[in-house]
Amino acid sequence: MSDNVVRFRQPEKKKPEPPVKKPRGPMPGWVPFAGLIVLALVIYAAQNAGLLGG
Repeated sequence: MSDNVVRFRQPEKKKPEPPVKKPRGPMPGWVPFAGLIVLALVIYAAQNAGLLGG
């Protein structure tokens, strides 16, 4: 009867790996937002100058 018993052992406890930060490269995080603001200002100035037919 004891031949049919399956014995389980507890899995080894591993230390959680520290989170890895993704490298952003040479561009800071605020640059895309600054680019959007500059683009909005250019469109606004072009509309006021009458270049976009507005």
